[in-house]
Amino acid sequence: MKKALPLNIAAILIFTLTFIVSMIFNWLEPKVENVDEAYVKEHTGQYGFVLVDVRDEDVYEGFSPSPGIPGGHIPGAISFPLSDMNVAAASAAMAKVGITKTATIILYDTQNKQSDLFAIYLVNRFHFPISRIKRYENGITDWIRNPENILLPEDHE
Repeated sequence: MKKALPLNIAAILIFTLTFIVSMIFNWLEPKVENVDEAYVKEHTGQYGFVLVDVRDEDVYEGFSPSPGIPGGHIPGAISFPLSDMNVAAASAAMAKVGITKTATIILYDTQNKQSDLFAIYLVNRFHFPISRIKRYENGITDWIRNPENILLPEDHE
């Protein structure tokens, strides 16, 4: 008579198999390309490229979100807060400001969390090609490291 595997060994095997399959799918899943300051400077304002600040409107307008992080936005960026992705007319509002499937969309925030979620919305909910979405890695945090870079409005906090 065969002996059944103890429950804890079976659970470990199932967990391990699930973990391995999950890692394989995660590895195969396409990722949003990270870009740097030079890429942002080169492409902002160019035809077919849209730089999108996904933080709240008040932060875009100059209010500091937290100590050490200034408010304001990168010159040439449009504001489309992550919270606006949940409104019924989000698709029309995005198109109105140039966030379309044919444009290359460069997303930024303070530390990638909001831009990551914004990219997920674009791909999964609005069916944007992932190859058209870029993420300015560390966004404002990276931008302010260069003392030559400015933020608008000039009277930001």
